[in-house]
Amino acid sequence: MTLHREWDEAVQAALVGAHRAGTTPTDLLDRIAVLGVAAHGAQLPPTVDAPLLPAAPESDDVRADPAARSVLVQVLALDDQILLTEWCGMARAARVVADHRELPALLGLGTAHPGLRPAVTAVLGTRGRWLAKIRPAWSWAATGAVADEVDLDQALDLPGTSRLAALRRARNQDPVKTREFLAAQFDVQRRATDRQVLVSALEANLGPDDEPLLERALDDRAIGVHDEALRLLRTLPTSALAERAAERLHRGLWLTADGFDVQSDELWSDAAPEPEEARDLLRDGSEAGVAGRIRGAAASVAPQHWTSRLDTDDEGAAAELARGPWASALLRGVAQNLKLADDARPWAVAATRSLTGMEQLEMLSGLPAELAARTVVEVSRQWNYDLLDHACSQLPGPWSADATADLLDRYAGMRDPRWRAGRPPAVLLARGDAEVLGANWARITERWPEHTAELDVLRLRMQLREAFNHQEESQ
Repeated sequence: MTLHREWDEAVQAALVGAHRAGTTPTDLLDRIAVLGVAAHGAQLPPTVDAPLLPAAPESDDVRADPAARSVLVQVLALDDQILLTEWCGMARAARVVADHRELPALLGLGTAHPGLRPAVTAVLGTRGRWLAKIRPAWSWAATGAVADEVDLDQALDLPGTSRLAALRRARNQDPVKTREFLAAQFDVQRRATDRQVLVSALEANLGPDDEPLLERALDDRAIGVHDEALRLLRTLPTSALAERAAERLHRGLWLTADGFDVQSDELWSDAAPEPEEARDLLRDGSEAGVAGRIRGAAASVAPQHWTSRLDTDDEGAAAELARGPWASALLRGVAQNLKLADDARPWAVAATRSLTGMEQLEMLSGLPAELAARTVVEVSRQWNYDLLDHACSQLPGPWSADATADLLDRYAGMRDPRWRAGRPPAVLLARGDAEVLGANWARITERWPEHTAELDVLRLRMQLREAFNHQEESQ
């Protein structure tokens, strides 16, 4: 404290002047120089009496060649996570790892962005895993081995997301033992959030044997527990829930000249459901009213229910549902189980066409990547630039070659909005297939003549593809 007080006094003397402070300029400056360093100079680091780190272990890993490493250096400088994920994926496919000099940067990015960890872990190699053991923050990458068996009792003491991850990992390791544990715990857990985590854990390795526990959870008074159990039950195509929903659809809807319509004096002629039906509907408010109840029933059966009832294929059934007065409700329900369809494309297209605006985008974001891309191509003929751009931003990359070519045609045929005039679509160049975009380089630069950072990203993606193609040829 004395040192800082003397420093403050010296500063005040400098402000009022040496003569008024009763000293000389030389003495005052000397005093400020000494006190300034003493008060604000950096301290020497403490001496650490610890042994040196052991040498890194020998490794047989094949490192990326100089061309691929050069691309990685540029990707890290851009801080582009999509490009980094693409580089890691291509490196993994080529069975090479990152150069030693890039390992600290990769570990740092994986630490800051957990979503990058699966991609980064694949290219660390033996040296990277050794390096990860040195710093506690990097410990997530210290081993590439499968996690040890989960202690279920200890897993329950973990915080929310960690607890769910541990329980799902246990389900992947031993589904039967973990299901028995979850069933026993479901009866004793008092908090609804804890019971909801137990139900959510069943999603890993979900199968028909999990149905009894999920049916019990449907009677839970907590909305979150009930709705999570219902969501999982709806993915089981041969469940009792599917049978109940099929019976309601047969009883509640008839096929008219204008498509499926509600039968008079039947269960959907009244907006209020009976308790048995209400049990099979989401309680979050999204399945209220007649339309919501129809949507809930449609979401609980596989698309084969409709192909069997109509004695046609997926395309014919989707077209039939799309022309009735309850098309939106039915198709939005079917869209939740598209992975069970023999041919999901006509269902996805019909469902997307029955919606508008943000509902369309929400629908597309829930589809598998390739199906979503093909659906956007199919339904975007009458869209404007902004809607197409929003929809494409929902599609994870890289896109397939066919989807890239078709979406390039869509973009090229549209008039740019004023604020994007002459600038290439960023999402197209960042996520589209690099080979297709590279082959259309002249067309892209002619259609969008403004040189932008997106073109630099595309050029880097082309270099990335060339670098790994060269490495594969040399191996």
